[in-house]
Amino acid sequence: MPAGNPKAAASGKKQQEKLPLQQRILNGILNVSNVPYSSFVPYPVTPLHRVDAQIKQLWLVALYILIARATPWLRVGIAGCVAALTMLTLPPRLWEAQLKRLSLICGLIFVFTAIGADGVPPLLQARALPNAAEGLPGLSPAAPYSYVILNLWVITITRRSVNLAVTAAALTFCALQSASLCLVTTPGEEMATALQRWLAPLRLLRVPTQRIGVTLLLSLRFMSLVFEEVRNLCLGLAARGVDWRAQGGRGSIEIFARLLVRLFANLFSRSENIAQAMVVRGFLGPEQHHLYMMRVNASSPLANAAALAALAGLAAAVASLR
Repeated sequence: MPAGNPKAAASGKKQQEKLPLQQRILNGILNVSNVPYSSFVPYPVTPLHRVDAQIKQLWLVALYILIARATPWLRVGIAGCVAALTMLTLPPRLWEAQLKRLSLICGLIFVFTAIGADGVPPLLQARALPNAAEGLPGLSPAAPYSYVILNLWVITITRRSVNLAVTAAALTFCALQSASLCLVTTPGEEMATALQRWLAPLRLLRVPTQRIGVTLLLSLRFMSLVFEEVRNLCLGLAARGVDWRAQGGRGSIEIFARLLVRLFANLFSRSENIAQAMVVRGFLGPEQHHLYMMRVNASSPLANAAALAALAGLAAAVASLR
């Protein structure tokens, strides 16, 4: 049957819907892109590859501050700009599945925050006498205003809850997606070196800045190992052909619990092997360790100037709105 046949697509969708929830979760993990989350992708070269790592880190900090101080509509606009920048600079294979899952998570955060922030309104009792009891005319508001937007049984959505929901969802989306966008276009060595440069003044206070930089580099390297271990364990579980309907809820929880224990055991074993390999290769400590930069995509002064100008313009726009 041809691949473009709508009947084949419909039958495949029905088979996917008939699968148990456990199998669908396992398939979702296996269908994730082969590129580990937030790992550096050197090609294709984008304009973000040529921006210095220090400016990218400055952008991340400024973005979080701007979202915290901006209006709700501006927060949504900043999140949309981050999504648009991701789609314009990266190929679809890197952002399509990631943006879908991240949008789903942020949508759930928005819904639960909007419902639960003011779900139980406080009971207030006026201490002053009403105007009619004192012989004063009633005050009519100049414009209609309603604090409660929706009140349906036990669900209460107010202006405050919507504001908190927009802030939480936008901040979560921008924090995760902007950090991922920065790591995809920047080698880990450059991120570690840039962090050491920002923390250089703290050396006067005896802060171990080099140790912090090496720790950041090892953490970025370890993320790909976690992705690989999770994928390998899920592949092994899928190859066994477990009958999830026969397992039931309790059996499925036991299988996933064993899988989680095995994951941590493998990660601890890999960490020990990495530490032994570093010692064998002559690692004497963070102070004597030298980071070798990846000069594949060198930073451009023009790109750095454009990034700083855009950051200054965004800060001025938000300051004018405040």
